[in-house]
Amino acid sequence: MKKVIFDVDGVLLSEKRYFDVSALVVWEWYYSRNFMHLGREIVEAELTDGEINALRARFWKNDEILTWLKGHGVNSNWDMVHAHIVVTLWLLLEQYVRDNGGPVQASLNTMADVQAWGDVLQGYAVPEAAQVLEQLVATVPEAAGKNEVFACITGAAAASLGPDTAQWTPLGSPLWNMHFEAFQEWYFGDALYTQTYGKKPYAPGKLGFLRREEPLGTAAGICHMFQELKRRGYEIAIATGRSRMELQVPFETYGWLAEFDPRYVVTETDVEEASKMLHMSLGKPNPFGYYAGAFGKYPERYADYVSHPDDYKEGTYCIVGDSLADVWCAKAMGAVMIGTLTGLDGPAARAMFEKEKADYIVGSVEQILDILQ
Repeated sequence: MKKVIFDVDGVLLSEKRYFDVSALVVWEWYYSRNFMHLGREIVEAELTDGEINALRARFWKNDEILTWLKGHGVNSNWDMVHAHIVVTLWLLLEQYVRDNGGPVQASLNTMADVQAWGDVLQGYAVPEAAQVLEQLVATVPEAAGKNEVFACITGAAAASLGPDTAQWTPLGSPLWNMHFEAFQEWYFGDALYTQTYGKKPYAPGKLGFLRREEPLGTAAGICHMFQELKRRGYEIAIATGRSRMELQVPFETYGWLAEFDPRYVVTETDVEEASKMLHMSLGKPNPFGYYAGAFGKYPERYADYVSHPDDYKEGTYCIVGDSLADVWCAKAMGAVMIGTLTGLDGPAARAMFEKEKADYIVGSVEQILDILQ
């Protein structure tokens, strides 16, 4: 058997809209009356691409923070936003402690808590992106992976502010869940958010970005690639950090979804369900999503995918991805790694892929046809 497993963002679809939304979420979180309202800026729901690009440059330091996080295996935009918000709150609360003493008894379990701390921190300037990046670099060792990133932030912030901090800094905390929902409201838009989650958005008025996705190539050309791979005897699969709906809408729009057996299309929704079932975190860079893409979405096998994946391996597996997390997954799986230069780093990712000894590097996903004969 020969199987090609595709990541989606930075491989098949541009990451631009996700990173655009990452900027919009932190802007809204810090300045909107619905959230912390730390300044007098007016947060609007609809902006031009130029205005959004300016926000990305402002909050993510011309994407340097995004690139730094990706370089540490933080592959989810939800987790990237969490890192930005946690470090920003940490820096703000350090200023508060200097003025008022500590430790800080900061509960951030509800939106009322977030707004209350926004009231307390009125008058303090929101730290600039350069300060956020400096704090991350000073806190997290160079070789740290995703889980270590947040463990280091949690430990250092708790040492600085007091033990209550450890309640809201980790992934999956109530704070993480609140800005996850804020992200989804921006990305889905009011109508699709309500349809997907069965509730009205907390901060309505958004049209959403999900229907404005951009393929990395032509939609027809990528569809031809899927069909040609199957003609050559390859099975194809998906392993993505997108939720089920985030995959379904663009894949249906471009006519790609029909090319895949749904048993081998693994989304973050599937990984979250498996994580709850097995009581452990299975998101990238854990290779579980790639194992499920390779061997199928069979819940009765999930524990084996974690502890005995070799029992299911048969033939050759290829992972097509754009990030360090994808490389780590390929190594764990013993798969052929094909790195694409269409992610956040663009052609600059070549150095990372070469350092990590990726098997192949391509300028765009359709070029894999030149490799997989």
